[in-house]
Amino acid sequence: MTVTRNSMIHPALLMVGVWVACALLYAALPFHLVDKALTIEGALVMVLFLISFCAGALVIAPIGPLRSQLSARQRVDFSRTDAWLAAACTVSIAAFLLDLRDKSVLDLAVAYELRSDTASALMDGESSSSGLAFQIGFLTYPAAYVYAVRMVVFKHRIPILRTVLFGVLPVLLATIVMGGRSPLLYGIVIAMLAIGHRTIYQRGIGQLRRKTRNAEVDIRKILGVSAVAVVAVGAMSYFIAVFLVRAELSGGGAGMFMVAEEVWGIGFRGSLADAMFYALGQEWTYIVFVFNWYVVQGLLMANFIFSDYQGPMQLGVYGIDLVSALVRRFDGPLIAGYFDSLQRIGIYGFYPSAWGSLYVDLWLFGVAASAIWGALAAKAYRSVKLGRDSRWLLVAPFVTMGIAFSFINTPFGFANGLVTHLWLLVAFLAARQRAPICNETHARARSPHDEPWIQSPALNA
Repeated sequence: MTVTRNSMIHPALLMVGVWVACALLYAALPFHLVDKALTIEGALVMVLFLISFCAGALVIAPIGPLRSQLSARQRVDFSRTDAWLAAACTVSIAAFLLDLRDKSVLDLAVAYELRSDTASALMDGESSSSGLAFQIGFLTYPAAYVYAVRMVVFKHRIPILRTVLFGVLPVLLATIVMGGRSPLLYGIVIAMLAIGHRTIYQRGIGQLRRKTRNAEVDIRKILGVSAVAVVAVGAMSYFIAVFLVRAELSGGGAGMFMVAEEVWGIGFRGSLADAMFYALGQEWTYIVFVFNWYVVQGLLMANFIFSDYQGPMQLGVYGIDLVSALVRRFDGPLIAGYFDSLQRIGIYGFYPSAWGSLYVDLWLFGVAASAIWGALAAKAYRSVKLGRDSRWLLVAPFVTMGIAFSFINTPFGFANGLVTHLWLLVAFLAARQRAPICNETHARARSPHDEPWIQSPALNA
């Protein structure tokens, strides 16, 4: 749900754009399917899912002009929201610190082995070995995403210490404990989306309050951009380090390309691939390959699922981490049987995209779920566009995130997404919408909990 001063990209258009980009990326790079082929049947089912999402979105918010008639600022009291989220983040920090005792997860090779052991345990139907501290941290750390968005979007001056403590530290600890990249990637992207919304909606501040001096604004912008750049570079370095460590364990870049062909069923061949090997070398060509493979694999895996999957309806076990974890507690062999049906067609362990995930969990009933998703995304789009309830600005980055990463999984399935959205719901309901401020005189008498610059999008037009 990308926003500009006068318009917003409709969820249906954004979804189509994401999948067209995935298809173009796959066509542009020298990917080569080793032992599988894309089918027309699979492509048609994917189009059906896309159409259902777009139809659901268009029913709620048809494409066209949608302008707010409001002329007064909206006020929101986030005091209860802040208290709930800060409490959850505090619990997650304590839980993960307890879980980190006696673990060598800072060693990337050890972290990789732990993740591999976890995947093997799932396939064998073994009980989870995670302790109570980890489980508590798993259920509470996603509150940090919501806390960070609340601070970035709504605060005139972002409280750096509180944002780092409650909005960043739980995510970093989750990344270390789990040994993966999803929590950190989700946190970085959601923060960037929040910054985009903050910038857009702060442009009209001068209409209702004294203008900040240009020098002060410039310094803040420089510091903000620098901080985002440092975090992004650090995260990219971490991601690259993870991939290089895995490559070393398999014989370097050349070894990983062999693994990709023999195990993943995907190669990097042709004249363009040869030119990249010559210019970049094996390791860095592998980095280019694997980063782009994470983007396009959902396109391929969904096609294979639509064409070959004959297993049971898994009802969220496949696509939602929390459901999988709960069912595993009570019936490990059931999980093993479900995942074995995916292993037999070479799908287990890959990102299935939102559509493949919905198909495995719900069969073609997933088409209806796709339409509901589109309708909910359009509801958020319409609410932000109209500007009648400023709380929807808290929701908007998460809606955009879900669509942008649909090539990996559904919003509930990517990076503990179900728990994240439950905390988002708590934050939304805990916030209290107040009467609008009609003039600057009344604005000076506002509650200390009100954010001074939240206003209707109409004022920024």
